[in-house]
Amino acid sequence: MVTILTRGDPLLARPSRPVDWPDAQLPDDIRTLRTALQDFRRAQGFGRAIAAPQVGISKRIVYLHVAELAGAMLNPQITWRSADRFALWDDCLSVPDCIVRVMRHCSISLDFLDELGRRQHWERVPAHLSELLQHELDHLDGVLMTDRAIDADSIRPVTERAALIDAVRSADQPATVASEGLTRES
Repeated sequence: MVTILTRGDPLLARPSRPVDWPDAQLPDDIRTLRTALQDFRRAQGFGRAIAAPQVGISKRIVYLHVAELAGAMLNPQITWRSADRFALWDDCLSVPDCIVRVMRHCSISLDFLDELGRRQHWERVPAHLSELLQHELDHLDGVLMTDRAIDADSIRPVTERAALIDAVRSADQPATVASEGLTRES
């Protein structure tokens, strides 16, 4: 079982360093992220992505698993943000005791390397994926969702998750970006 670091751990507050390609440790790092996310999903019934700092790896890696789209993103960087923003209730594997209302851009574009070192570009991703990626990239910069709370009333106990998050977020929202770098899982 892989330990997911929680709020208060100083490693979560540090910006991560870029992945140098090639990186001999990368397959093990990705396996650790995939296992941590799978274990969390089995135990909790939710979880769409995890960033390397959440398992103590100080590298710019995000492991994503939405609908049937799964894989690692290396050195992801936002290249465009929509002017339009929206508020949503967010949850986090590293902040298991609460949910937080945050503002996110409705859409972003980003560049990253896939697991094989190929450059990828996702253009104007849909809102459900945009908010998730913004959350995970925050982790790479040492920012937690609690740092982005809209106001003091925007941090609520996790017992309100079902009413505020599950009611509006489908666990199987379609991933509508195409990429050779992430795989379709059956």
